[in-house]
Amino acid sequence: MNVLAIKQSSESQFENSYARYHRKVYAYFYQKTNSAYMAEELLQLSFIKLWNFRHTLDESILLEPQLFTIARSCLLDYLRMQANQTRMIESLKTEAIVHAETQKEFDSDRHIQGLLNILPPVRKQVFLLSRLEGFSNKEIADKFEVSIRTVEKHISLAIKQLKTLR
Repeated sequence: MNVLAIKQSSESQFENSYARYHRKVYAYFYQKTNSAYMAEELLQLSFIKLWNFRHTLDESILLEPQLFTIARSCLLDYLRMQANQTRMIESLKTEAIVHAETQKEFDSDRHIQGLLNILPPVRKQVFLLSRLEGFSNKEIADKFEVSIRTVEKHISLAIKQLKTLR
């Protein structure tokens, strides 16, 4: 094929080149992508680039290797785009999972807070100090100046009340 004619914007020479090489280029893309649709898209893109960048063609090199260099470049761009899309999708999936877990925790915390708000104030404080803050029954008894048995009773009643409200 006459590279100089294409370089000088000969549409008929370009069409002849397309007729001569499109099957080879299509087969190359189909082999790499295993997709007829993508092979056709990349084929078209390769010939569009050949035409748009015809001024950069080297007259001392045959058209076929230059065309396959363009085709390889198109394929690499496509593969990079696919890899980026895959990474983005995985990132969005991870974000969605984290958001869902955070929402569940938020809803769960809100539900627990609602249940705790139903408890009488002293019982709620005793329960929170025991279960969430890790205070011992003796420490709670000393803090409220009540017996350890009273603290145990408050915790027991709080648990019983929370179980019935679930």
